[in-house]
Amino acid sequence: MQHIFHNKNILILISGSIAAYKMLDCISQLKKYNAHIKVVMSQEACKFVSPLSFEAMSGNLVLTEHNQSWITQSNATNGANHIAYARWADIVLIAPASANSIAKIACGIADNVLLTTLLATRAKKLIAPAMNTAMLESPQTQANLAQLKNLGFECIESRSSLLACGEMGDGALAEIDEIIFRLARGLHTHSFWQDRDVIISGGGSKESIDEVRFISNHSSGKQASALAIALYTLGAKVSFVSSVFPIALPKQIAQITAQSVADFHTEIHKLIKKAESKPFVFMAAALADYAPKPQKSKLKKEQVGDTLTLQCFQTQDVLSSIPPESAYKIGFKAEMDRANAPHYAKTMLDSKQCDMVCLNVITKQNPFGADSNTINILTHDFTQSVSGSKLEVAFSIAKACESLKNLKA
Repeated sequence: MQHIFHNKNILILISGSIAAYKMLDCISQLKKYNAHIKVVMSQEACKFVSPLSFEAMSGNLVLTEHNQSWITQSNATNGANHIAYARWADIVLIAPASANSIAKIACGIADNVLLTTLLATRAKKLIAPAMNTAMLESPQTQANLAQLKNLGFECIESRSSLLACGEMGDGALAEIDEIIFRLARGLHTHSFWQDRDVIISGGGSKESIDEVRFISNHSSGKQASALAIALYTLGAKVSFVSSVFPIALPKQIAQITAQSVADFHTEIHKLIKKAESKPFVFMAAALADYAPKPQKSKLKKEQVGDTLTLQCFQTQDVLSSIPPESAYKIGFKAEMDRANAPHYAKTMLDSKQCDMVCLNVITKQNPFGADSNTINILTHDFTQSVSGSKLEVAFSIAKACESLKNLKA
């Protein structure tokens, strides 16, 4: 995530809520990703957590009701005041947002330093509510949240949990990981990918031998998961069909479990039919070429004997089954034969009518399950080699797709 947040200016506005302390963890994570953080706290927020804690974590002065500075005119852009902080921000996060602050923001009231800062910024705005369930569900709060969405705010929905009042219910601040995913999307939404349908398959298929055993492979699903995060960050509507989910994903990504090749075939074709426009399909899953006819019960070694013989049948080729006019097809190919791998990838590109093939040559330096990757991208018009973390590689693949689409336009 470091390259996503590197040198980005994130302004966090903290209102009066017991959940204020959770933003210390959020700031800590963002600082690890090399983001620049400034904080504004309302007077009520200061009652829950000392501004000193946020200053220590962010490395910057926390702006409060009592410390704005207007010593010189230059401070209007560089000083500690609501105008300077508002102009500094690349993106603004109001979290936690109390019912009172949400109501005031919706009405354009600016009677404290948090609200004046928010009113003065032209940066993108995200808001994360946190409050008692009854307060959240009240018609007034729901109307205020709807008004904020109409004004261009993006709401990071609260979650159900044990609340400070002792009740279980909706109103808890969103998980920090989810807040960070939404900040990333807010900073990097790209016009090419915004609201575009994207379907990604990941993991290795599992073909049953009997009711206990199955045949699979070493695919970790990490590169496919990184693709899902990258394309979500760029603004796409992502559906992820996988046998495994190795890392936490944004809640706005549709996660669909598939095990067998038949499962993948069914789910992917369903999603293609549902797509509002021609989708991109990234076939990163390692699907079995052959599958055994499954037994109805567990095989017993006492009955099988010393040797188990399986009769396997060729599975359906999911990538080939997708008509090229219904989707932009990006195939993935893992090979261990370095010398012949480019030929095999070119054959896939042509025979399966793909728009792009991502070739992954498996070596000791580039093994299954690693956190980094080296991919060779092949299209009908260009080739490209990319290396880095799997998330960096995913962004490179997305960038190559943009070039591909432009060539077709």
